Amino acid sequence: LEDRVVIWTRVTPEEMDATVDVSWKVATDPLLEQVVQSGNFTTDASRDYTVKVDVTGLEPGNTYYYGFSAFGANSLTGRTKTTPTGELATHLKFGVVSCSNYQAGYFNAYGRLAERNDLDAILHLGDYIYEYANSVYGADSLFDVREMEPANEIVSVADYRARYSTYRLDTNLIRVHQQHPFITVWDDHETANDAYKDGAENHDPETEGDWETRKANGKQVYFEWMPIRDNEDQRVYRKISYGNLMDLIMLDTRLEGREKQVD
Repeated sequence: LEDRVVIWTRVTPEEMDATVDVSWKVATDPLLEQVVQSGNFTTDASRDYTVKVDVTGLEPGNTYYYGFSAFGANSLTGRTKTTPTGELATHLKFGVVSCSNYQAGYFNAYGRLAERNDLDAILHLGDYIYEYANSVYGADSLFDVREMEPANEIVSVADYRARYSTYRLDTNLIRVHQQHPFITVWDDHETANDAYKDGAENHDPETEGDWETRKANGKQVYFEWMPIRDNEDQRVYRKISYGNLMDLIMLDTRLEGREKQVD
């Protein structure tokens, strides 16, 4: 937004029942010396050791740099940007991505976007992950090269967390998150193929349990692992204004308001 950005990281403790204190800072320079905001965040297994901070008190239309520290180690330095206000918005340029199936390609598009310095944000329009088991959906030549965790189709909270973790180890995806703010919504594969509010084509209640439970699992982990602003209803539909130039309206056309598809 004009005065705030969401920054995100994840830590991996040696003991998975530990509580971890993570320090963070936001600065106007990449060396993180001109600090404008800083603080601490406590994370634990209840949120899969993810760290998400809604940093306020920033200036509109500015580029900022940020970093995290824990266990005596520092994260990569990230770069982000607030939206402009009023007449400050004179031109905009976005990278637009979707449908990123780990077993169908090497995510080179993410790498090319990470090389650019002229983007206001990356718009990810959904299917950030795919739910299928290994070697089911993608390119046969990559099934053994880009294996995922878990090997099975993802249904439980632990499953969804492990799948996001697999994706987030891809170096091109790391780099594009490091270089640009992301504005995201989900589509169907963040839960299951051809999802709608009451079910999904790729969900079998007899073997995979209650759809509402699976849907809640997918939504919970999405909000843990994605740099999207938390809200009580886990809503992804929202408006982001770029001064007087554009209102960016993000929609949930999948898990809210969509009835079962016609065959």
